[in-house]
Amino acid sequence: MKTTTMWVIAIALVAATGCSETETEVIDSGGDDQVALGISPNLKVEAGTRSATKSVVSGDLITYANYTTEAPGLGVLITNKAANGWYTPDGTDYTGHHVWYMGDERGANWISIQTKGATFADTNESPYYLTKDIGRVYAYYPYDVTITNTLTNVNAEADLKIPVTVLSSGEINAQRNNAKKYWNAGAWASTARTDLVNLSLPTEKDYLYFGADGGRYVNNGRADGFSPVTPEDEPNNLDTDNPGYKINLDMKHAMAMVSFRVYDGGRLSGNNVNFTKFTIKNHIGGTNLFKTGNGKMSLTDGTITETVATAELSRTITNYVLMRQVEAGEGQYAFIQTGTTTGGINGKTVSKSVSAIVYPVNFGENEIDLEITLQEGDNTPVVYPVTLTGNQWEPNNNYIYTLSAGRNKLTVMDVSVEAWADNEQDEIPL
Repeated sequence: MKTTTMWVIAIALVAATGCSETETEVIDSGGDDQVALGISPNLKVEAGTRSATKSVVSGDLITYANYTTEAPGLGVLITNKAANGWYTPDGTDYTGHHVWYMGDERGANWISIQTKGATFADTNESPYYLTKDIGRVYAYYPYDVTITNTLTNVNAEADLKIPVTVLSSGEINAQRNNAKKYWNAGAWASTARTDLVNLSLPTEKDYLYFGADGGRYVNNGRADGFSPVTPEDEPNNLDTDNPGYKINLDMKHAMAMVSFRVYDGGRLSGNNVNFTKFTIKNHIGGTNLFKTGNGKMSLTDGTITETVATAELSRTITNYVLMRQVEAGEGQYAFIQTGTTTGGINGKTVSKSVSAIVYPVNFGENEIDLEITLQEGDNTPVVYPVTLTGNQWEPNNNYIYTLSAGRNKLTVMDVSVEAWADNEQDEIPL
């Protein structure tokens, strides 16, 4: 009876502090055994509000609050050594070049599959076996079975592109409080890390690609003329002769994120005011750099191309009451400013943020406009326009704009940048 050796893929999400990697133990094998493609990633899919289906990745594990509806899995494509054709596997379980990987509800025990069950326990493994021939690995998230409808042939690495989309409209439910501070029993308290989630459109997708900083080459570890690769050997995916069956996948964000918090600087109203919509669009007379709609993502380096739609991006928002700066009488929606900008009580630390995934863009002055819509009770909504200062919205970064609303204008008070989690921008007064 044959022993199956798993090709281990350790996946790490690149963050500001670097990346983490995990590997599963590989079962020992004999010289003639088949070597199968396996996976043990270390990523986390945050579900936005956690109760809605979401594909925004942040953290270091892939877990799912609802396995049936929220678990897309990872897609892996394997080419030949020269990347001018697809890899030919050894075996009959998986005979193509597009492999679907799925982990359990806790983000462990990843296996290659062809059909997903209602639960991980109901999902059967379908191994992808490697040969002694060298192949190249390309990976992306989230898995899409239709990728091969457009990516049928590969003549060069430049052909490896998949469709991506930035949604131009949708609704964000901001019921969950993701502010860094919240009012609790008559005092300000720090928000639990589990509540510091992205409040964004449930149906938008966060696209990841395999950066291959440590190489892409794999085989079964038994190339002619070379010593067999053993389970104890470390991955060497830069080796073009006999790299072996282990590979670390450093998954990186291809998209950028922008986030907005809005608060009442104390001069807007004595009543509750709701933040009901934000719109990002190209400035009239600019060069239409901001794009939405469909594009293509390179599986080699994550570069986004073939974007053509210059339509605005808008998000309607529910359940977002502005925090109001006051001199006295703090409460659920009112605060007295104290302490430092980052660690004290102020509009930045007590206000929720709502987010959208966008295509990376480098823009100058008078290129991109932001519109914030506020509404007091049943009064007519008021739209506050702001032309953003030139910036570069880069992949893997979240650009957080804090805006202060006044009676006559909206002011950007802060703009910050962090690696996907939070990147503060200078505040903007409205």
